[in-house]
Amino acid sequence: MPRELTPRQIAFVAAFQTGMPAAQAAVQAGYSPRSAKHTAYSLMHENKLVRAELDKLREKLVAEAEYNGAKAMADCESGMAFAVKTDNANAYVRAVELKMRLVGLLREKVDITIERVDLAGALAEAKERAQLRLRCDSDPTIEGDFVAVPGVATDRPIDSESAARDFTTNGLDWDL
Repeated sequence: MPRELTPRQIAFVAAFQTGMPAAQAAVQAGYSPRSAKHTAYSLMHENKLVRAELDKLREKLVAEAEYNGAKAMADCESGMAFAVKTDNANAYVRAVELKMRLVGLLREKVDITIERVDLAGALAEAKERAQLRLRCDSDPTIEGDFVAVPGVATDRPIDSESAARDFTTNGLDWDL
């Protein structure tokens, strides 16, 4: 036997169909106000029955309104022409934005769903890569003669600033 919408889901769809925000529609349908946003999202995106009912109602509304993509595009074109004629740059940009949304070039939000992330596996792979890199670079060869610089204290770490200070104070004239 196919599953049907529960009374609260039917109430949610009816409330949402009136133009009410999804979270408010969830509260009106009897869901908890504390989790209304999460419940509304879950109903609209994860519940296939509610999603199908909303899609069916949207298709019915489009058919009754006799307004389709071609008519919307024509309205957008006339809005652009009016904006050009009246020298209204903001209206023109807005009409271009709407036209881009109609053809799918611009989207408001992108829903990204990640099923499961294997953090332990990802960390193990990263550790392997790091160990491999260390094995490859573990024997760096340094060539050259090492000499002590006269008058430079060797009991502390040497960085470029302290070395430059020591060289100039000891009468050495080297650029570092």
